[in-house]
Amino acid sequence: MLSPTYIPDLDAILQGGLMQPSSMLIAGPAGSGRTIICLQSLFTAAKAGEKCIYITVLSEPADKLLHIAHNYSFFDDEVLKCGNLKLLELDKEILTKGDYATLKYFHALAQDNPDRVVIDPVTVILGISPSFEDDRELLPLEKRAFFVNLLRGFAASNTLLVMTGDLTGDEISTSILSHLSDVVIELGGPDPKSDDIQRYIRIIKSRGRDFVAGKHDLKLSAHGSSIISRDLP
Repeated sequence: MLSPTYIPDLDAILQGGLMQPSSMLIAGPAGSGRTIICLQSLFTAAKAGEKCIYITVLSEPADKLLHIAHNYSFFDDEVLKCGNLKLLELDKEILTKGDYATLKYFHALAQDNPDRVVIDPVTVILGISPSFEDDRELLPLEKRAFFVNLLRGFAASNTLLVMTGDLTGDEISTSILSHLSDVVIELGGPDPKSDDIQRYIRIIKSRGRDFVAGKHDLKLSAHGSSIISRDLP
């Protein structure tokens, strides 16, 4: 089943939207629009009756995210009051307990069968340690197994999982998150070393589905994000 992203023209670039369940990585530097896109998507989905969860990971606290969202036209206090949208914080205490405790936290959320979940930014979790050993970072295979289990847990609940990452350039293509995600989106901003002075969005990967390739202009305004593509019919 295809589900809309609720971002103007992004569904057209993705040739109809996103498969549900599936996983998507939105990668880009700070200030590229990752958080605004995710807030806009979840608020709009929640207005449409979907059950949504936004998880912030050692980043902007939930009250600050609400303050940010309040400045945009997509904000709707009713979806928060009725519980269609929940903003949660994955705090340091859970993360410092390691991979098992963190995975248990996500699996508990998945058991509530949310329609959409955002983890922002998921890249913080890349430095997680094993739960039952002294401090050390997970080995590559252990890290891959952790994220495979995380993605499978939400897929089993028919959830559309969106993850953001502070990744740029070659970091995106080499990241384990890109390898495991069904869809990978790159966001970019003005580059003083090139003629590209606009924010842009680019689909790098869409597993099993076609998409409109190339860079598309990304606009941020009081209404949130919108995309302008010269390649759309």
